[in-house]
Amino acid sequence: MRRRLLAKKPESDGSALAVSVESELEAMIARGELGPGQHINELALARRLGVSRGPVREAARALERMGLVTVILNRGAFVRELQIDEALAIYDLTALLVGYVAGRIATSITAAQALELQTFVTGMEAAAQQGQHDAFFDLNVQFHKRQFTFAGNAPVEAVYLAHTRKLLLLRRRSFDESPHMLQANAEHRDMMDAILSGDAEQARQVAERHARAGRARFLRAIAYREA
Repeated sequence: MRRRLLAKKPESDGSALAVSVESELEAMIARGELGPGQHINELALARRLGVSRGPVREAARALERMGLVTVILNRGAFVRELQIDEALAIYDLTALLVGYVAGRIATSITAAQALELQTFVTGMEAAAQQGQHDAFFDLNVQFHKRQFTFAGNAPVEAVYLAHTRKLLLLRRRSFDESPHMLQANAEHRDMMDAILSGDAEQARQVAERHARAGRARFLRAIAYREA
């Protein structure tokens, strides 16, 4: 694992330090540095981040509450292995949520918000063409998160973040191939066109179709790896 020291914080600022460690541990899982079922070595991670083992232990417990980590008594923390059935159920929920949000912002999006989303789409296109999987994945996550922020419905956003976060355990597989990234981004452009048209129902349908296509890409990626 790459060594990365977190910015030093006062010992009394334990909660802030734990949050920093939590963010880094979540990022490691998202990047695939820690894979499903892998043991999270408290001592090694603490040394890497330049912290004591306490904040690492707290971070693991926080990520357990998020559904990313499993803590087993007397054995330690492990990256959770998300079952396929649960992942598919989350994809189904996501389709409903992204459809709702796309329809909502279709009638309220500002010029600045539209430009921000278009910038993400342009960035993803470049990343896909260059085979930059990590960059594409990160931009894709932000593209969808910002739509939920723009929609201004905090409860819906909280549900989306709570459940889609679990897909970090598996979802990156959907973008292992450049054609998959290019296809997904073509769908993003269709979403943008529908949102900017101001037609809420059309935007909802296109966004839901994109989510279902993402589910299909995920299943194809799983089948390919297991073949």
